Amino acid sequence: MHLRRNKKSLTESKIVGIILMTAAFFLIISIWDSLKGNLEAKTTEQICKLSVVAREKSYTEFYDPVSGKLKIGSAASPLACRTTDKYIPEDKDATKEDIQKEMAGLMAKCWNQFGEGLIQDVFKQGDFVTKNCFVCYTLSMRETSKFKGEIKADDLQQYMFDTPYKVPPKADFCKVNGGVCINSENLDDCKAQIQADPSYVLIDKKSDACKKDGKKACCYTEYGCWNQGGKCSGSNPDMNEYAEYNSNGWECPPKLKCYTKKEDYYSYGDYIQRFGGSGNALILADIMPGETYAISFGSPTGQCGWCTTLGLAAGTAVGVVAGIYTGGLGWAVLFGGGAYTITKGGSEKIVVENIGKFFERDLNTVYLTTLNQIQSGNYCSIVKDIRET
Repeated sequence: MHLRRNKKSLTESKIVGIILMTAAFFLIISIWDSLKGNLEAKTTEQICKLSVVAREKSYTEFYDPVSGKLKIGSAASPLACRTTDKYIPEDKDATKEDIQKEMAGLMAKCWNQFGEGLIQDVFKQGDFVTKNCFVCYTLSMRETSKFKGEIKADDLQQYMFDTPYKVPPKADFCKVNGGVCINSENLDDCKAQIQADPSYVLIDKKSDACKKDGKKACCYTEYGCWNQGGKCSGSNPDMNEYAEYNSNGWECPPKLKCYTKKEDYYSYGDYIQRFGGSGNALILADIMPGETYAISFGSPTGQCGWCTTLGLAAGTAVGVVAGIYTGGLGWAVLFGGGAYTITKGGSEKIVVENIGKFFERDLNTVYLTTLNQIQSGNYCSIVKDIRET
């Protein structure tokens, strides 16, 4: 005999689940209060990310029980996200490139917190714009001994699309930091597999990880860059084919740097556009000391006037940024005359009269703006305490 649960019992069980998730949310608040002032940004980001996933899984819509077609409400566990205030850069000797890396990294982290574009509507509530956009970080920019000028938006855009952010490793991980399994116990065969100076290459003939895969030995070095498919070198082997990648776990011997093939990595811009779901990255301000900036995440608002004007189809991963046109992006936003001008390859100019137009979107979007730009139209929510959500 098959036991069937009717729709009512299924809905009731889901409501119970939402109540339990909400109780867990208030438990998080009590822990938050006890650690207030000591909580690191990384913990804040992880709590937010977990709550985004929980909200997606718990979201339930309720329909009129007679017709079953008229939506009468919805429920979900709450978001436990708050805006993090930061002073950047932390290093008093930070260079322009250091600051670009920090800004690009925070845009990527904001994108990661809210589901990497894989959740179509993170917020599932709210008015047309405000509650569909959240400020992940406010950033107070400081002058350093090596940075006293400004970073043009197009320079930051170029950095985001030229610099590796994620590199899928080419490895069997027969060692903690990588390695390749081979069907041989010959060290020379290992040297043919790993692009390292032969003096660094080692072989493990007793590797359990390789034996489980039906292979005989593990080829590796002591350095993660080589072990995962990168190349350690004193300089870039070929500027057209390689880019420097200095992520944790991709180490090289002293005085050498790790380089990966451009065809193998996702840049910061690629990560937002296409690593998970489709997305946009909009940079709407130049960077200079003394200014306060905001990095924000927005879910689709259901319409996008400037997208329609440009003929951009929904679901197309196109990053729109301040500065210049590049083939990889397709479109660029320029500043001039108090308005925002959008160009296609330097032609076909279209003037958007106010910044609010850029907060109409048909894709998940990460913004880099000044804080004043956000506050001028209350375009995104700033949450200092998770009990405000």
